[in-house]
Amino acid sequence: MTFAVIGAGNTGQAIAGYLFLHGEEVKLYSRDSQKADRISSAGLSLKGVYSGEVSLKTSAHLKEVTEEAEFIIITTTAAGHKPIFQQLKPLLKDHQTVAIFPGYWGAVECKDILGKTFEDKKITIAETSAMPFVSKADNNGIVHISKVKQNVLISSISNPANTPLSPKFLSAFPQLIPAKNVFETSINNTNVAIHAPMAIFNASRIDASEEFLFYPQGVSRKTVSYIEKLDEERLNLAKVLGVETQDILTLLNTFYKTDYSSLYTALPALFPIGNGPASLEHRYVTEDIPYGLVPISELAKLAGMNTPYSDAIIETASLLTDRDFRKEGVNFSGLTREGIQALGGVIYS
Repeated sequence: MTFAVIGAGNTGQAIAGYLFLHGEEVKLYSRDSQKADRISSAGLSLKGVYSGEVSLKTSAHLKEVTEEAEFIIITTTAAGHKPIFQQLKPLLKDHQTVAIFPGYWGAVECKDILGKTFEDKKITIAETSAMPFVSKADNNGIVHISKVKQNVLISSISNPANTPLSPKFLSAFPQLIPAKNVFETSINNTNVAIHAPMAIFNASRIDASEEFLFYPQGVSRKTVSYIEKLDEERLNLAKVLGVETQDILTLLNTFYKTDYSSLYTALPALFPIGNGPASLEHRYVTEDIPYGLVPISELAKLAGMNTPYSDAIIETASLLTDRDFRKEGVNFSGLTREGIQALGGVIYS
């Protein structure tokens, strides 16, 4: 199998290194030519759950990385999805698979951008509900994978329709479990309901660049209570869309094979290290709100539901940062009930 990994951040380096150590042929793309040259010449050192020295062909030229790939894995931030999809469109070959880790509704966006290319070249578009690893890469070629998540969902939009995701791809990531459709994967993204409220409720210390441990010191009982109420909105939307999901605590326990009895105790225990953001220009705000909460809110409107807790975070964050996150994010402009059905979903009255 040949893989192209797009994005050389924490996750991209971890996934590329993981694939290399498991005997797969893989190339890595970085838009930073200096980083690409450094990784190509010096390689990577994986530490933690997986360890070993990794030699990777890394390039700042997308075509060099993707032209021979059977599977193209996108690991950029959600804001980077559209530009990458647009750059990939003229480069894609017949029967390639584009997989977005994690989705943040990226599969829907990708299909829309590819247009006829999706049909003509029989492309498969896939997305996951979460990153498969908890990882951190430094600037010296060391990538530390601290945890492997289990039971991460993956779904696909294929052409011809109903073509299952390649077993070869799934064999490379045994922690992935096929889901029914892209609504199931994106709605099951746990980051969305946790990161955004915690960031907004800690906004003053983040804006002041105060050092604090995000989960052990950023969690309070009121914050967790709000997260749980916001999560209820996600669960209610999932029910209306016919999507299988569980509450956030159950999802976290499933990912990490734990049995915490409350979210208040689970969050600091699962993530005891890791400083909070030093700025509100952080993915907890700029990714999880426009590409996580906004789609939930907009789909809920389409289904005739109210989401006051999600809406409050979206509006407060927009006012705090002087940005329009509804306009920036995935707002499903023009999507109808019929369009939802075409993507494998349904709205139950």
